[in-house]
Amino acid sequence: MKNQKVLVTGANGFIGAHLARRLVQENAQVAVSVRESSDVWRLDEIKADIDIHKVDLRDFSAVENCIKQTKPDFIFHVGAYGVDSRQKEYLTAANTNIIGTMNMINATKSTGCKKFINVGTCMEYGDKQEIIREDAHLEPDSIYGSTKASATIIAHQIAAEHHIDIVTLRPFGIFGEKEGTHKFFPYIILSILEGKEVHLTPCEQYRDYCYIENIMDGFILAAQNESVKNEIFNIGSGEVRKLKVYVDMIYKEMGISQRPQYGALAYRKNEVWKQQPDTSKIRNALAWQPKVDLTEGIARTVRWYQANKNKFIGTGR
Repeated sequence: MKNQKVLVTGANGFIGAHLARRLVQENAQVAVSVRESSDVWRLDEIKADIDIHKVDLRDFSAVENCIKQTKPDFIFHVGAYGVDSRQKEYLTAANTNIIGTMNMINATKSTGCKKFINVGTCMEYGDKQEIIREDAHLEPDSIYGSTKASATIIAHQIAAEHHIDIVTLRPFGIFGEKEGTHKFFPYIILSILEGKEVHLTPCEQYRDYCYIENIMDGFILAAQNESVKNEIFNIGSGEVRKLKVYVDMIYKEMGISQRPQYGALAYRKNEVWKQQPDTSKIRNALAWQPKVDLTEGIARTVRWYQANKNKFIGTGR
């Protein structure tokens, strides 16, 4: 990616910030777009190396101006509404995820962009008992999943019509440094660091969690591979474990003997019980595989939160 012009939307978020950092390390010319009101603390260490544009994805003129200014060779469209389960406004989700994606790809039509990397989500599939292939029937059970599924379908249709190379990556569970406190791993780690009780569901759900830097490897490979066009890839470890297994690994890494309060929280009404991705397509097409195993990923994550707990405690992040 050296010297390539790259635009990352939603770069203030967990995935977007890691991607921006990786692209800086790859010596790309990195521009990012964030909302005017965004807290960009995750970008502090690379602010001097990137151009930050304040853009609302719902505003086509703002999106178009940003793309005209940055003239990106590659676009990584990460920005979305609803990743945080506390975000439940239907119209905001539709306008950001569907209209925002349409605005991005419409503005890309005449720019000479080499590839549009669309970041989807496993929530497009909904709850499945069988192993999930990319051609599985989409049955989202949340406004986030349904609007992201709609955005993926529309993005690929517009891209095909205008001969834009597009790849959608559908991550499953991701964990790592800089994730917000409302997420599973940091909630447990930071609660332990603060000496608070950890309240959880019975944690019998199955999840595939993969360390963030492995996911970033897949993003870069998808951009670099010129033969991959108009494709959708699942990305995850390919293995599912009960949530209790991940909890035990975190407690072991932190050297804590006491147990969390299992069952203190009820399961959600639309609980996803199991999502196991078939990752053979991305492994075969892009020669991708996780380089950092689960144990090492958890160790890196715990060390980072131990060193940076002040960024979260009392901040509401």
